[in-house]
Parts: sequence; C-alpha cells; structure tokens
Amino acid sequence: MKKYNFQEWLNTKVSHDPEVILEGKLEYLRLYLTDAMRELRTKAGLTQAQLAEKLGVQQAAVSKLESALKDRDIESVLRYLQVLGADLLVAVSSGDELYQVSDSEGVVLVDVPVEVRALAEVEGMSLREYVRAAIRHFSQRDVSVIESFLESDEPVAVKVRKRLGGRAISEIAAELERCLSLSEDERIFAVNNLLAGGVSAGGGGMNRDSSDEGEDEIELLDLAEELLEKLGEYGVDMR
Repeated sequence: MKKYNFQEWLNTKVSHDPEVILEGKLEYLRLYLTDAMRELRTKAGLTQAQLAEKLGVQQAAVSKLESALKDRDIESVLRYLQVLGADLLVAVSSGDELYQVSDSEGVVLVDVPVEVRALAEVEGMSLREYVRAAIRHFSQRDVSVIESFLESDEPVAVKVRKRLGGRAISEIAAELERCLSLSEDERIFAVNNLLAGGVSAGGGGMNRDSSDEGEDEIELLDLAEELLEKLGEYGVDMR
C-alpha cells in the first residue's frame, strides 16, 4: 500500500486558510483509507462482487466505499473491515495529549516523534517495525535484568524466591515488569499484591490471629519497597 507522507504535507505551507487545511486532511484520509481497504480485500482474495455478497449489498456499494472521490459513513466502513477481519483504529491528538477512541484492546496508538521516523529509515525499517523492535529490545532487557536479580544471592531476592516458591523465575520477572509499567503510586501496591499471591490460603499455619496477619502485611510492604529499591539499583527502568 502506498504510504502518503502526511507529516511532509503538514509541514508544507500551502495555505493559512483553515478550510483549505481541513480539505487537505480530508483528502489524505480518503486516499489512505480507500487504499487500505482495497489492499485488505485483495489480500483476502476477494473481488468486489464477492465481498458485496458477504456484506449483503450490491457491488456498486463496495465500489463506492473503495473510491476516494466518494463520501462514506463510518458504519459502512466498519462493516467492510469486520468482514475482512480488520479493525479501524482512531485517535484524537491535541497538543501533547493523545486520546484513543477505538475499542481495540490489542493495539495502543502512540504519538511517535518525527525524529524517530528518520532513525527507522537509517535502519531500513518501517516506522512500525522500528517501534516494535525497540519495545522488544527494552522489554527483554528489563525482564532479563530482573531474572538475573531474582536468581542472585541478594537477601531481597532470596526472600522473594522463598515467598513465591514454586513459581518460575521467568514468570515472576514478567509480572514484575508489568508492575513497573504502572504509575509510581500504583507500583508499590501491585508489587505487594504479587508477593501476597505467594502466600497459601492457610498462611503456612493454623489459627493465625489478627496481630499475625497485621505483621505479615507490614513485612510484605517492606519487602515490596526493598524489591523496588534493589531493582532500581540493578538498572531496571522505573519509567
């Protein structure tokens, strides 16, 4: 599919008239959307007539949807994409804020700085490929560092292994990585809950009173704080 360089278009001062700028944005969206739709249908091995049959419409309706010169309603586009097993991802950008309004849980839209595109070109990669590779690199780096720490003889690591005995180090490291992706206020409680998950329902003993439970909660919170501090010392990204 042809990639229209929207950033280049935005940087070209064709006009200061808001109506002209708006029409340019609409033209870009029409071209890009219809190109994507046609390519998806072609990859699915379907003709316009065959897709029309699946949608329960006339071929002319599909032809209109795939024409950049025609207007189309959002419902028809979503139905077209759904038949092809595709989703429409939409976001609203305002200053430094980016609001995702599509309901796809598996994909998160992010505002990537323009300079990252240049880095991707240097590597001979598309912007998407470059960003995904960067995510894998940093995620794997942090998980491997966490695993190394958990396998060490550090007293805190020993306590964590004892509390979460029976669970694989790789599994614990992956869960810790997810905890670290949370905000600073949520992080400590997430790690605390992770550590609490290693305690059996009986707590390792019978008839524990409330004072014992209170002491265990304090120990858990202390261990969670120590763990976060040690991971920071090991160079794990605390975002």
